[in-house]
Amino acid sequence: MREPSLGLEVHQNKFLAEGDRSMTAIVRVVSRGGEAPVARTAAEVLMIDCSSSMRFPSTKIGEARRAAAAAIDVFPDGVRFAVIQGTDRATMLYPAEGGLVAASDQTRAEARAAVEHLAAVGGTAMGAWLAKARDLFDGVPDAVRHAILLTDGRNDSQTRADLMSVLNSCEGRFVCDARGIGDGWEPAELTQIGRVLRGNIDSVVEDEKLAEDFRQLVESAMTKVLPEVRLRIGTMPYSWLRSVKQVFPDEYDLTDRCEETAVREVELSLGSFAGDETRDYQLILDLDPDLEPRFGRDRQLAWTELAPVPGVSRDENALAIAGQWTHDPIPPTKVDPLVSRYADQNALSEALGAGTEAYLAGDRETAEREWREAFSLATKLDDADMLDRLRAVLEVLDEKDFLVRVRDEVPPSAILHLVVPSRVSKIASAQEDRPMPEPADVPPVACPVCHELSPGWASFCVGCRRALDGADS
Repeated sequence: MREPSLGLEVHQNKFLAEGDRSMTAIVRVVSRGGEAPVARTAAEVLMIDCSSSMRFPSTKIGEARRAAAAAIDVFPDGVRFAVIQGTDRATMLYPAEGGLVAASDQTRAEARAAVEHLAAVGGTAMGAWLAKARDLFDGVPDAVRHAILLTDGRNDSQTRADLMSVLNSCEGRFVCDARGIGDGWEPAELTQIGRVLRGNIDSVVEDEKLAEDFRQLVESAMTKVLPEVRLRIGTMPYSWLRSVKQVFPDEYDLTDRCEETAVREVELSLGSFAGDETRDYQLILDLDPDLEPRFGRDRQLAWTELAPVPGVSRDENALAIAGQWTHDPIPPTKVDPLVSRYADQNALSEALGAGTEAYLAGDRETAEREWREAFSLATKLDDADMLDRLRAVLEVLDEKDFLVRVRDEVPPSAILHLVVPSRVSKIASAQEDRPMPEPADVPPVACPVCHELSPGWASFCVGCRRALDGADS
């Protein structure tokens, strides 16, 4: 079996017009290889909403029982697991006491029997459920830790500040996927859970599909072999990190999750990774308005690298994010396809949000216009999943000309399914990655202090970050 490894790529259009003072880059993190020694133990916690609202309709609690049983069925032998019954408190449903239990034929059968007794009565305090999961995971610190949270309602038994406090204490300690069922849950609350705990958030429109969804979530979690990967981002004296956003496979703004670790340097937890997995992050940099443009020569604007992971090989050299000003118009062929694609994806998200806000305010004309734009962008992106979601709120009169009309009756669940922000974005398989080529015939330069080799166009050493000869300060 191959040893696990981590790689890093930077995709960008480095050319800037004379007045440009911002730079966008896509940082791609790639994991490859076999099972990491630290990840031979996996841990899973199911958190099932059993508040009173789960009784209506009765299919909800029934499908929740079936989904929990389906997840339990696919726990491999040896995986540590537990099931939490969530109301205004977190109650251990299985095992009844103690910590996590190892999966086996016997414990899986016992857990399936226990979930048959899930009863819907009480309030909703998701922070209590997450805190209980956190405490259970603390017993297996070297495991790949994953949780699933199912809810049909709002976090009405505790304040949003209390929920956020618990989320902050859980960040980096486990990954949590969350699902909303029915039409009474709050997208903003699930968004925060997914964003802080780096999980996938979605809604379930058809209750009977919940069991298969849970099964797939567990199977995906069992492919994770690296408990946590961290990305470092550094800026120059003349640049600032405006934002960092995960754009594939799920879409989240993570700017406020960055931790300052040194002067002009931050570190971001990316969560757990599978043995073979790719994720993309969009970085936007702002540049000093007084920065003198450098024409015909690259200027380093920032750098990025992966933090060490025990037992895992990685690209050790930091990669530069560069800029080069030009007097000439920037030809379309110079625009990196990943940068272009994620710009369209961001526009799609904005159109979806604007259309939904207008619809809920009773402005059907604006909603129709914004959702029409979203339909056009989803078509361009070949996003079949989003097109299906849009068809639930739109009648498509002419697909070729994107002629649509808002449906007379739009179920609330369809609106929630449309706006849930964490969705798997589809990158067309035929798309070719084309990172910008670096200037040829420029030999690497050795740092006079640490002797690390940096690209010939670099302004700062990739090893010690000191300015190289002739670099701007």
